[in-house]
Amino acid sequence: MEHRRKGRRRRSALLLSLVLLATVSCGKVAAAKDESYAESLDLTHLGDGKVLAQFAFNSRIGPTALQKAQGHHYESLPRPIGEIIQSFGVEELHLTFTQGVWNYEKWGYTGAAAPSGAQLWAWFNATHVDTQWKHLTHALAGLYCGSLNQMDVSVTAAPHLSLRPEGSFSRLDAMSDLKLRYGSLPREAVCTENLTPWAKLLPCQLKAGLSTLLNAYKLFDSNYYSMGTHIVPASEAPSCTRKGIMFSQTLSVVLDPLRTDNRNEWSLKSLLDRSLNQSCAAAESTGIALKSELRGETKFLAPPESTDMDANGIQRGIYSMAPAHDINVGFSWHDANISHSRRDDAYIRMERYLKGYGNERGGIAVDLYNHHSHAYQTVTYLQPVPWYLKLYMHTLQLETSHEAPTGKLVSTDVLKRTHYQTAIDRLRPAVLELELALPPNSTTTISVDFDKSFIKYTEHPPDANRGFDVGPGMLSFVPQNETQLRRMYTTTLLVSLPTPDFSMPYNVITLTCTLMALFFGGLFNLLTRTHQPVSLAIKAKE
Repeated sequence: MEHRRKGRRRRSALLLSLVLLATVSCGKVAAAKDESYAESLDLTHLGDGKVLAQFAFNSRIGPTALQKAQGHHYESLPRPIGEIIQSFGVEELHLTFTQGVWNYEKWGYTGAAAPSGAQLWAWFNATHVDTQWKHLTHALAGLYCGSLNQMDVSVTAAPHLSLRPEGSFSRLDAMSDLKLRYGSLPREAVCTENLTPWAKLLPCQLKAGLSTLLNAYKLFDSNYYSMGTHIVPASEAPSCTRKGIMFSQTLSVVLDPLRTDNRNEWSLKSLLDRSLNQSCAAAESTGIALKSELRGETKFLAPPESTDMDANGIQRGIYSMAPAHDINVGFSWHDANISHSRRDDAYIRMERYLKGYGNERGGIAVDLYNHHSHAYQTVTYLQPVPWYLKLYMHTLQLETSHEAPTGKLVSTDVLKRTHYQTAIDRLRPAVLELELALPPNSTTTISVDFDKSFIKYTEHPPDANRGFDVGPGMLSFVPQNETQLRRMYTTTLLVSLPTPDFSMPYNVITLTCTLMALFFGGLFNLLTRTHQPVSLAIKAKE
């Protein structure tokens, strides 16, 4: 018996020591510096001669700092962002404002790609999700001077297959309790009114650091421009109950040095017309990476501090910015004649278009291409459809053809999973999600028919004859030899609905007023004039 008691005591002591060790290790991680801020700029000379500049401003907010923010004490985390997180139960948020269309065939797959207009999706840990979504869109609309308040429930979807949380949640987080909402505004115009409040959230704003390169005249004169705000949870360790967040502000722009300077050689000064001469005091590190996808011998304008290889085996030049130190990076070529190359890794392509004619019926079709020589590609396609387009799911067709000895495949070999949510008039859109396995060297066509609704005349926009914008379709997949999820977006569709003749009210009012004037004038004369006989003698004198 004494031996058993000693064994139990030893096991209890061992269990207690393990618990204390886990607590101490979690406390040590949390006891480290609780807030940090870093800036980075990746410059890539693309294969078609354009230059992709990707700015990233990342703030890591630890559990202690996040707890202080609940008491209205903010340091690195901007106060408006902290209040949004606390007030609306937001666990994760992704917001982008984009101008232009990303060219996947020439620029490849990257996280910089986003659909035109505004796009927002968020994960909530709340009970009344639709109410919190409404408050969130209104708050972001005021913060970024946008029209996000128009992202109401009628254009908001809740996908099941396409989007997953991207933050590092701890084991104690109940992922099943999180609720997702997704919305987009294809017609949202992006301008300096959105850039200015976005830049004010930076620790050094536009006064120091990489943010001094953000010249609005050059940014909005580019081929593609997208700025984003991302909030993701960041757990210190899987066993820790305390959780922080990663607040990231990103800006991606595709510039054309040939169009601006009519030469291939470029630098930061020539691209953005700004000099980088002072680092941000709040940033722990400021890094610049430079690489080129063009064939030919290149030369760095400024010698890099170090070089490395990216995931595709392309050499990069690494620069770190010291305080009060001028830096101007760029590329020059020994040979003036440069052959622009085409990408070999962009083997997935898609095109979306409308079918039918007239203002009564129509259809949506999308072509998915897999140009890989031998590998199947698993993809997930998301298509939110506005409520005023009445889908007929019995007309949904999936056709696949590929270059193989067996000939044509049947749809069951391609379709893996399906999720469909019916639309409710003026309350929610229809959501169609398909998980597909695209065969190599294949073309897969998805099509569905719809009827166009007659909507109220008050629901038409001011330019009613222009039509209505249908938001982009989203294709999610993990490319071959990669582990990161990539997303592709289609362009916006323009649908014409039955439109009343808005000149008729004017015509009716004009005709009615004319008739009333004639009727009232004649009746008024009859009622007010007096008729008296005039004698002939008086008439003769006159």
